[in-house]
Amino acid sequence: MNLQSQIVSKIKRLRHEKGFSQPQMAELLNMEKSVYARLETGKTYSWAKYLEELLNVFEITPEKFFEDIGSNVVINNNNCPYGGNSVNVQYLHAENREIYEKLLAAKDEQIAMLKAMLERK
Repeated sequence: MNLQSQIVSKIKRLRHEKGFSQPQMAELLNMEKSVYARLETGKTYSWAKYLEELLNVFEITPEKFFEDIGSNVVINNNNCPYGGNSVNVQYLHAENREIYEKLLAAKDEQIAMLKAMLERK
């Protein structure tokens, strides 16, 4: 399971533990229901933008939220000459770059939406 999958799984699990529906979470985070649904299914990386609000809703510290994230990241590296216990750093770099680029795109999307809202007022 990659990091993104672990994070969105944790968000979903915490939502269930609190007894909230997806529409309730969307309302608590002041976002559209469809945006929250994409966040929880991992189709967007915007969870990072809402992390502080998520932590407040879940009444959890950042340390507690991330304590088990990354502990069971599985990286298949069958071509590694050193055996199955080695980690392909190049793979991790590529995954982090992909996450970074998606976060930037989500930020740009949010800025455009906010600008459009301001222009309508």
